[in-house]
Amino acid sequence: MDGKNKNDDFEITPKLVFDLNLALYLDLVAALEGAGAITYRQMAARVLNVSMDARADGEAGLSTVLEGVAKGFAGQGDGLSIELLKAARGLREDDAMGDIPMRPAD
Repeated sequence: MDGKNKNDDFEITPKLVFDLNLALYLDLVAALEGAGAITYRQMAARVLNVSMDARADGEAGLSTVLEGVAKGFAGQGDGLSIELLKAARGLREDDAMGDIPMRPAD
């Protein structure tokens, strides 16, 4: 061995951090869906909301990435259309159209 640590050449870049965060997030969503805590449709609606907000803020690249993630979630389970989720954005205040329900007031 030349005594050089293999980790010395490892560079943590913003892209790597984003990719790892996204991978962990997707694994978490899969675990929550498997446990019955949320549905893929609910997550599609949530991610699509963030995507649409990003686009409105001028972040087209981020919006496109997040919309792709939302399409992936929407394609799971009942296969709800991403276009339907976009059209129903203003109606999603309960779980009827896929958003996460609000906590009870009690």
